[in-house]
Amino acid sequence: MTRLGEYRYEDGALSLQPATQVTRLAFRNRFTAAEKVALEMASLDNPAGTMAQRQQAATMRAYMADVNAATFIDLDRDDTRAGVQALEAAGLLAAGRALEILDAPVQPHEKPAP
Repeated sequence: MTRLGEYRYEDGALSLQPATQVTRLAFRNRFTAAEKVALEMASLDNPAGTMAQRQQAATMRAYMADVNAATFIDLDRDDTRAGVQALEAAGLLAAGRALEILDAPVQPHEKPAP
């Protein structure tokens, strides 16, 4: 049987907590092809753009570099959740997509190898 969570001992009780860690590829695959293209386009620097536009593009590149540098993605971490929700707030994801990406149950093939 495949376990999709981990056991935790809290307050004298053992409970199975849902899995929240996924591989970088699994995280990327939670985005549609169109969303991936929108993220890539948003990361392009336009030297003729305003400083605010250039900073937004640099922020996107920094976010993408952080994801690429991670060993795995924890969907329950505050910074992960804030990052994906910021993508939705910026209009790069449709309304409601951030929570779909973050809260979909972790599938066995998405989990990092032990």
